[in-house]
Amino acid sequence: MNKLKEISLIIPSNNAESKLTQLLECLSGWIVIPNEIIIIDSSLEKYQISKNFRRFVKESGIRLIIIYKQNLYPGHARNIGINSSTNDLLAFLDTSTQPTSRWLCSGINIMDLNKSDGVWGSTYYQASKLNTKIFRACTYGEFPIRTFPGSILNKNIFNRCGLFIESTRAGEDADWMSRADLQEINIATPEEILNYDQLNSMSLKKLIKKWFRNNVFGAKLPFYKAHKDLYYYVISFVAVVIAFNWNWILASWDEESNFYIPNITKISILIILIIYIFMRGIFLPRKKGVNLSFIFPINFIFIFLLSILLDLTKALAFAYSKFNR
Repeated sequence: MNKLKEISLIIPSNNAESKLTQLLECLSGWIVIPNEIIIIDSSLEKYQISKNFRRFVKESGIRLIIIYKQNLYPGHARNIGINSSTNDLLAFLDTSTQPTSRWLCSGINIMDLNKSDGVWGSTYYQASKLNTKIFRACTYGEFPIRTFPGSILNKNIFNRCGLFIESTRAGEDADWMSRADLQEINIATPEEILNYDQLNSMSLKKLIKKWFRNNVFGAKLPFYKAHKDLYYYVISFVAVVIAFNWNWILASWDEESNFYIPNITKISILIILIIYIFMRGIFLPRKKGVNLSFIFPINFIFIFLLSILLDLTKALAFAYSKFNR
């Protein structure tokens, strides 16, 4: 039998009717269920709750709140959910995340055991096809990563860290998490892993479009500035200072100088390419948990080529955000 707890479950949804239905219908199998569910629906058409779920809500004594408001970014939707909640403990899910039946129960137990202010989400990005496995190797990797969806938090944390930035389509969750880290909020590591299955339906075009959009919005956020600046400085230093100015700076173009290197530009480009292939095609995927048996003998080439495309997309996104403030 499900155990009802005084928890507000907050779910933003945007044109994801089937995913939201799938998420809501799995609640009946949870060990612990929230006594309040808040759905912030910003879809073009209002979401219709199924009869089965309405029956489950009524029989379980759950307070169901559905707020319809179009054109909301995720951070804005979550803020509405937080301000509308009536409990001191909040849980967060997205329509693309699939929790286990023990997710809520385990998170509460960890908070009690550690006397923490919350528990982070931890998400595993599923990939079943070769192309989506290559997508994953270039981006999220095979290790579960810390995410805001799946988090269970005391409501008073938001008094210390503030709410989400409402004006950005992406990166608002990472921005909030960075603020929580800076405030040294005691948020524990979870045991239960959420599954994210959107990669399996993602084409290359969708991936590039999402990558560009996320980095355009992310580049404007405070926590992303150091990453963006490092990206600029490394590229500038390698491409300009070393590759094209070595002989000018250190040898004054004197071929008799000990520091003069013939064909320095070609050599530099070759070295940079070799390092880039190793880092993006082998080292970083391995660091993210991708097996060597998948990387070799040939997939590292496809990982490397897609990485070039993603890095160029990121560079264009940074440039676009810089000139379109």
